[in-house]
Order: sequence, then C-alpha cells, then structure tokens
Amino acid sequence: MNTIGTELIKTNNMYLKQKYIITSNKVIIVFPELLQHSEFKHFNPTSAGFISFGVNKEGNPSCSCYGESISLGLVSNPEEDTKIAKKQLNMLDEY
Repeated sequence: MNTIGTELIKTNNMYLKQKYIITSNKVIIVFPELLQHSEFKHFNPTSAGFISFGVNKEGNPSCSCYGESISLGLVSNPEEDTKIAKKQLNMLDEY
C-alpha cells in the first residue's frame, strides 16, 4: 500500500523510510532504506540522507530532507537538498 501524504511507504506490512542522494549534477535519487547509500556511489553523490514525504498546510505534496549517510560518510544539506527535491518532484510549495 503506497500513499501520498505519509512519511512512510507500507510494503508487505512493513514501513520503510526513504533514503536519497544528491548527485554532483544536482539530481536527487530516492530509494528504499533496504538499500545502502554506498550502492549509489558511482553517481558521485555530494550529500545524502533521508527524505520524508507529507502534505503542506495548503494540502499540496511536500518533502523534507535530513540526516546523513554512514556508508558514504556524507551529511545532508537539509535546506538545499529539500529545495532540489521539491523542484525535481514538481512540488507546488515554494522552492
């Protein structure tokens, strides 16, 4: 069961957080927590962490980036990464 507006995606009765990397070309790649950030090292990531999805006060889809990647030794840049994610995912709140 996948639903927009929740921070987690339910798969086979398990809730999974979503991870992400930002590439050197400023592109976000989102993937399930079952994968390691280091599996995406060939994309030359500049930051990495977790991303949560929800709905903003206007009722539009939104997201927020946070945290770090231990396997890559990279931290997130929450403000900049969230801005990149919202733009790439065509989210309607400001970016």
